[in-house]
Amino acid sequence: MASRREVLATSAVAVGATALPLSAGAPNARAAVADPDPTRPPGRGPNIVLIVLDDLGYGDLGCYGSSLIDTPNLDRLARQGTRFTQGYSGAPVCSPSRAALLTGRVPPRTGVHKVLSRDDAKGLRAREKTLPGYLRDAGYHTAAIGKWHLGRLDEHHPSRHGFDSYFGVDAMFSEDSYPTELWRDGAPVGTVRDEAELATLTRRFTDEAIDVVDRAGDRPFFLYLAEVMPHLPLAVEPEFAGRSRGGLYGDAVESVDHHLGRLFRALAKRGLERDTLVVVASDNGPWFEGSTGGLRGRKSGFYEGGVRVPFLMRWTGTVPRGRESHQVVSFLDLLPTLCGLAGVTPDPAVELDGTDLRTVLRGGRLRERPPVPFFLGRKAAAVRDGRWKLHVRRGGRNQRFLPELYDLEADPQEAANLAARRPEVTERLRTFLARLEEDVAAERRPPVALTAKPPLFAGRANTLRVRLSRALKPDGGTGAKVAVTVAVPKGWTSTTVRRTVDLAAAPVVEVDVTPPASAGAPAGRLRGYRLTPRVVLDGRTVTGADVQVHAVPHGRDAALALDAGPDGRPALPSYRHLTPATAWDRAAGFGWVSAPPESRAHDGPDPLRRGVVRDRSAAVLRLRLPAGRRRISLLRGDDKRPTHGFTVAADGIVVGAPGPRLPAGAYRWEEFILDGGPGGRTIELGLSGVEGNRWTLVALVVH
Repeated sequence: MASRREVLATSAVAVGATALPLSAGAPNARAAVADPDPTRPPGRGPNIVLIVLDDLGYGDLGCYGSSLIDTPNLDRLARQGTRFTQGYSGAPVCSPSRAALLTGRVPPRTGVHKVLSRDDAKGLRAREKTLPGYLRDAGYHTAAIGKWHLGRLDEHHPSRHGFDSYFGVDAMFSEDSYPTELWRDGAPVGTVRDEAELATLTRRFTDEAIDVVDRAGDRPFFLYLAEVMPHLPLAVEPEFAGRSRGGLYGDAVESVDHHLGRLFRALAKRGLERDTLVVVASDNGPWFEGSTGGLRGRKSGFYEGGVRVPFLMRWTGTVPRGRESHQVVSFLDLLPTLCGLAGVTPDPAVELDGTDLRTVLRGGRLRERPPVPFFLGRKAAAVRDGRWKLHVRRGGRNQRFLPELYDLEADPQEAANLAARRPEVTERLRTFLARLEEDVAAERRPPVALTAKPPLFAGRANTLRVRLSRALKPDGGTGAKVAVTVAVPKGWTSTTVRRTVDLAAAPVVEVDVTPPASAGAPAGRLRGYRLTPRVVLDGRTVTGADVQVHAVPHGRDAALALDAGPDGRPALPSYRHLTPATAWDRAAGFGWVSAPPESRAHDGPDPLRRGVVRDRSAAVLRLRLPAGRRRISLLRGDDKRPTHGFTVAADGIVVGAPGPRLPAGAYRWEEFILDGGPGGRTIELGLSGVEGNRWTLVALVVH
């Protein structure tokens, strides 16, 4: 498994004079950068005001070329500091971008890889290390104001992520969210019911921000102000209505500019401009309205218009005044950069994906700028590296004509795909993304997991696979002596495997588990059993998540064992496949002789099988019975929908009454006795549903 350092080092092998090289020894996000300001008191970083506008486009500010919207206060901020022309959000949509901003990690590392809905139980996990958390530990007063959108449960609350206070809208506020509650810390203090009340939020958030500055007293403060504008729905106070040439959208931007001007003047009035770094950006590109500044694409996509955003920094006396920087900067860079300014070292056990930009912030230039990746869900989508931008995945089902490679210096509109002309650049960046994607996946893997969930054969040894990950060793080491086993129910047996492994390679250890013969006896409802992988390492026992399995009779213990496996293949290796297309075959000894039933195959999570034979009408299955009395077991059920019982008739005589209706995910063995006589005989089994209900057949065993 490649480390983050190795991934970056490999990715930045120079390609011609235009690539930005990165040697194997180059610093990653946690690399030390000397602070060139010897006059700053030791241990005292700047106050930090981090302002994130919602869905503001790259071309929506006057300082970025807007001719429709007047933004005098933000334009003045740009003149007083540095305006970045190559600034990127953490993702092209809200929640993942904000998670990347606060953690310095690509969204799938944080668990927030998509936009969270109002009913979503997921969010930014309490165990994530965040920028406000690091700063609070360093003595900062920390406050979040405005839109959170990183989870609604207590474990996701801003207070669990390093903020001393929170004043803002309901954690899941987005469009069409009325009514939504207004919260202060851990309790609602009001309700936003319509656009008129929404329009007051920009003013109220500014009032709160100024109050936070005063509450901080002599402590340095970190103020995270996340505006709700100009995201739809749009709303402004009456004094701003019709003020802009950019419609209601422009009115909203001008309103935000006005109130941010109030905040900036409050900082100046208190004499804090030389002690305060102000950062202004947008969480992604514009949605239905707003300007991308001529860049291709919009919000939700990975073309420049969806991820390149306004990026302003001002720190009087430190950040160069009136400067335009073409250095690539990203949301991912803010945590390592701001922690560096505060004299804080991020936890070395946490992988970061950003770069410390203190040199850039002070007007310098990085010799080595690692690539800036973008993810679509859990998969890599694009990467910016120097002048190059590579796309390998896009939203939706149409993935044609990828990869796309663009030279953004010559072609900022991403109009000319150069992937075929520059295969060496394309391959280098594809390799970078593939290795980073695997690195992210490896981090997300649990320390130990039972990776296969097959049905187990009763009375036989079954080989299960236990995957180990580098998370087994908190110190980051990879070599380990381990003892691996699986905890099983009483009466079962499991082997213990001892070996030396390289955890970086995500090794898989095979363990044999044997259920007793009785575990697979088809008597009534199919029973599930819980198995737990266990690893002993350095005197510690680490357990993985429980996995439910089923035990079934072994096909080699039966005269005939059939199942409805996917695409004509048996789900169990010792069974024979039974599908609607299985016609009577004398040599095989089984097959349908009626109009064939229907089938349903799917890729659901069911560990027992992937398909069923089903119908509403009757069907006839011909079987060749061996001599003697035989117990016939039928397995029915479906993991995705409820199933009904069915009647079984042998040569027209009912031998099996329909069992009870089963809920989705439940299975049941039902059985009856047939006599093959002294020399065996062929018999026809008729299967028919009850009152026209659909019947299902998963497996049939002749004992």
